[in-house]
Amino acid sequence: MSLRSSPGIILFLILLFRLTASAQTPETIVATVDGAPITLQQVDETIGSTILPLQQQLYTVRKVALDNLITARLLESEARAQGVSLEELRQRLTRGEVNVTKAQVEEAFAQNAAYFALMSPDEARERLRLDLENQARMKNYRAGLDALRKKWTVTIDFAAPRVAAEIDDVSSPVKGAAKAAVTIVEFSDFECPFCAQVQDTLKQVAERYGGDVRLVFKHLPLEGHRNSLAAARAAYCAGEQDRFWQFHDALFASRNLSPDLFYKLATDLGLGREKFTACLSDERSRIAVARDIETAKRYGIDSTPSFLINGKLAKGALTLAGFQNLIERELPLAHKTSATN
Repeated sequence: MSLRSSPGIILFLILLFRLTASAQTPETIVATVDGAPITLQQVDETIGSTILPLQQQLYTVRKVALDNLITARLLESEARAQGVSLEELRQRLTRGEVNVTKAQVEEAFAQNAAYFALMSPDEARERLRLDLENQARMKNYRAGLDALRKKWTVTIDFAAPRVAAEIDDVSSPVKGAAKAAVTIVEFSDFECPFCAQVQDTLKQVAERYGGDVRLVFKHLPLEGHRNSLAAARAAYCAGEQDRFWQFHDALFASRNLSPDLFYKLATDLGLGREKFTACLSDERSRIAVARDIETAKRYGIDSTPSFLINGKLAKGALTLAGFQNLIERELPLAHKTSATN
């Protein structure tokens, strides 16, 4: 029976994890063999691909519950301040301009015509108009909640689980200081549009934080992308001639990846063609990429882009604000640790 298909087993393991880990740290010695200690961290590392998704799932459930509690407290505080009931306050937050045009309704109808095939066109258009109006009211409601978050003081100290204490980056391309306070490990695919999208944001992060942030690149070519594995190997080979980041930027700037493109970029960047060609077919480029894929599996990472920010997992093309939020949480901890060492 798989863990995914058995919520009872998942819940049991989460509870077991909480009970057994509540008084223990990664350095806790849980056994000794012939005088040699075995730590909790060593145990967890052997079952990382099993335990890490459970930690993430527990964090996600708690995060949703926390957000709901914060929203409830904000509404209660504002309702008291305005002297109204919660229901009246919710209605006020949904008020505002709701202007659904005929053109918007027609556009939605054209996009969903097949779905409304068994309904009269007039009825379908009316339902779409009501749906669009409700969406606009919900947009007003969310904007109102955002305003309340700014009006009332909200502080959150609920960090994502640290899924990796340290990660091997000796053989990976790196940007930034060796002893930066925050290390961002990026798992990426050159054929992934969201990976390309986040590159400008990562450059802004580097410019904003300078020597405090270090970027490590890991290859994670996805199976559904025909040329991503070959592109990863080509980028590795460019790295052997100290041109990884230039090749990396050129790949993400290209819409269509192909072997012809790889050779063109190699020529444009002044790479030795014979050395580049030999590397592409050599086992070392395949092994290097496979090593990164195995690292991703070990930490339960199966999508791109994904990031380990000082060991804490974040998935998706984060905005600059998203990176800032995570980095700002890590900087004080990193500086505090550095000061005590």
